[in-house]
Amino acid sequence: MLKLFIPLILSFSAMGLELKTGDILLQPLHCRLCNLIEAETNSIYSHIGIVIDASDEIQVAEAFMKVRSVSLNEFMTKTQKRLKVKVVRPRFSTPNIKKLFFKKFNNLSYDSNFLWANVNEKGEMIYCSELIYKLLITYSYNIPEPAPMRYSVNSELWDKFFKGNTPRGKLGISPGMFDNKEFFDEIGEI
Repeated sequence: MLKLFIPLILSFSAMGLELKTGDILLQPLHCRLCNLIEAETNSIYSHIGIVIDASDEIQVAEAFMKVRSVSLNEFMTKTQKRLKVKVVRPRFSTPNIKKLFFKKFNNLSYDSNFLWANVNEKGEMIYCSELIYKLLITYSYNIPEPAPMRYSVNSELWDKFFKGNTPRGKLGISPGMFDNKEFFDEIGEI
């Protein structure tokens, strides 16, 4: 773990990149589903997280297999080789986002069906970009809005993934929608 931590510190200081609470981390991953998401959204980003604690050991909230908080180092280990994580910053402050995350979202189930209002016995089920939206909407309405999801690029593969019950036309939001200069300032890459 220490081997990963030292290069990250060096890369931050070399680029003058200081992560702050509320920074959004757009991450390219490598998997079949990731490729589908990236093709559908015309983006290289298939995952997203948000910095909820920018102190000594940076903590990132994400929905990946479950909704959880991980260290920045752990978050970074999933990044597709030879690609970088893009950092964008909201134009508003996010006070108490860590407290909000732990109060409302931590340990909820991951939603692999990408449905906006999906629930199970533990409560709401959340996918990665839905988590970021639902955290940020607490602070500002000046963020990308959910839109009907088409699932039209590689539609036969989406139909196979969803076992014939593809949620076309249902509201959703993707990581690529947060790569938007209308709403966020680009900080750099890590």
